[in-house]
Amino acid sequence: MKKKKKSKFKISLKLGNKLSFLSNKYFWIFLIFFAVGVFLRGYKFEPWLHFELDQARDAVLIDESLEGGILNLPLLGPRAAGSYLRLGPIFYYIEYGFSLLVGSAVLGSALASLFFSVLAMIVFYFFLRRFFSKNLSLATGAIFATSLFLVTYARFAWNPNLIPFFVIAFSWALLRAVDEENEKRQGFWLMVSALFFGILAQLHFLALIIVFLAGVIFLVFKRPRIKFVFWAGSVLIVFLLHLPMVINDIKSGGGNVNQLIGTVGEKSESKKDYDLAEKLVKNFSENALSYWTIVTGSQAAELPRIAFDFQNKKMEIDCIGSCRQNLHKGLLASIFFALGAIILILESILEKEPRKKDFLIFNGIIFVVSFAVFTLLAYDISPRFYLIVIALPFVFWGLIVYEINRVIKIKNLGWVFAIVFAAFNLYFTTEYLRQLAKTVSEPISIGTDKILKQKTRITWEQQNAIADFMEEKHQKNGYAVLFYGQSEFHRAFSYLLDKKQIPRDGLSVSAGAPICQKVNYFLIIRTQSNKKSLAKYFEKFSLLEERQFGTLTVYHLSPKKEFINCEAPDISKFRTYKNEGGAASRRYIWKEILGEE
Repeated sequence: MKKKKKSKFKISLKLGNKLSFLSNKYFWIFLIFFAVGVFLRGYKFEPWLHFELDQARDAVLIDESLEGGILNLPLLGPRAAGSYLRLGPIFYYIEYGFSLLVGSAVLGSALASLFFSVLAMIVFYFFLRRFFSKNLSLATGAIFATSLFLVTYARFAWNPNLIPFFVIAFSWALLRAVDEENEKRQGFWLMVSALFFGILAQLHFLALIIVFLAGVIFLVFKRPRIKFVFWAGSVLIVFLLHLPMVINDIKSGGGNVNQLIGTVGEKSESKKDYDLAEKLVKNFSENALSYWTIVTGSQAAELPRIAFDFQNKKMEIDCIGSCRQNLHKGLLASIFFALGAIILILESILEKEPRKKDFLIFNGIIFVVSFAVFTLLAYDISPRFYLIVIALPFVFWGLIVYEINRVIKIKNLGWVFAIVFAAFNLYFTTEYLRQLAKTVSEPISIGTDKILKQKTRITWEQQNAIADFMEEKHQKNGYAVLFYGQSEFHRAFSYLLDKKQIPRDGLSVSAGAPICQKVNYFLIIRTQSNKKSLAKYFEKFSLLEERQFGTLTVYHLSPKKEFINCEAPDISKFRTYKNEGGAASRRYIWKEILGEE
């Protein structure tokens, strides 16, 4: 009997130890902000999806694979913006997996972004713990969870949207790989970092360049004593992940590699009319304002435009209109950015503890490399580029609070700052969600959008309502649909009409374009757009019905008799987005490689 009592006691003791985290205040703090972050990312997720040009392009491809099988997936991925260079296909494979689970290319692809955004909140905490205390890591993580910037990119499908998780996970794994004092499985973590890098490198061209350079520089600096077999394994992992690209290039005669060489040359020559000093100033301004937006959610901060005339030894400073009203916010952003960078560099030099020093040095390298690369592209920087360095703004914030705590030793001061910054983000994020809620019913004004560069909000719910309206007209007469939609969402409506099996094509009023009697004609424009652009359509068409769907307005048209030159269009000549390459080099699918019909 005594033995049984002892065994029961041991079992209850073990169970108590396993559940001890439930009495840990840090666990509950993390859970609260994690739950808030998940809610902000997932609330009304499907109806408020952002679905435009790139999302429709990917949905068509994923649909082909859902219908025809996994072997319909391509060996190359999306095009790098502004070029014919194609990234790796891993993003499509991830989209396909999630779409297979839910049975929808649109929802499944978007869920991939949501899933990895949620995971990013978890891995980011462990990444921060390489340097910061539990308290400061949680406080910084609270801002990360509520960041409008991160919430926005979590709510739709796009290959850059997966970057935050994979770049943070890579950084965390690499830091563990070089930690000789505390890590017994350095080789294992090196291979894990290779896995994350192999995926990350296929999500964005600049991510490949910046993270590869930073990783190599850091490893050369650290020179970790890891067995050769793990180095070889890491290289093999990266190679295997890129094998589809290698096979495609072998089949196409090196088409994508040639595009890579051409793209690098074009990027290096772009905006060469700007002097290096102008690029540095522009890059500082872009970085400062973007970092500030990421940690506060505010998109109002502005800085003056500075131009140099070296021949006449002059400098022009231009700050008019809203710039003057928002200059103080821009100065705050500049102070935050400069102070964070200075502290990072100084602490990297002064810190003695190896684990903390590695954290600082690695982030310092990422900062220097990214700043150098962004300087070359200073006049072409897009908001999505900052997903590559997404940890840095929060690391800057944490370091600034860390230094303030060392000078002003007030208990929970870090949480006071965190609550203020999280509150700002919650305010702006709530406003963003409120705008999404109103898209279908009101022609709202969204002000400055530095995150997605949108002119207005458009949602999946709203687009489906418009597609239903066009379907209603089609069902009455059975005529095909010809429509004009502004470039950012034209393909999205084509996708929706294709899913409804309604014959459709673009509407053209150029000289010689057919204008048929038996057609349903539509114009879809942003409600607040300048209506002058519609004059060329109303010269040849009469308005049958105007229907407003909040931020979008649909015009149902009928051709004027004097301009009718055919009875019905040739549907066989309608443009289709099926099997669309859209690049200079051919993109193969696995079915072609494996020789299956």
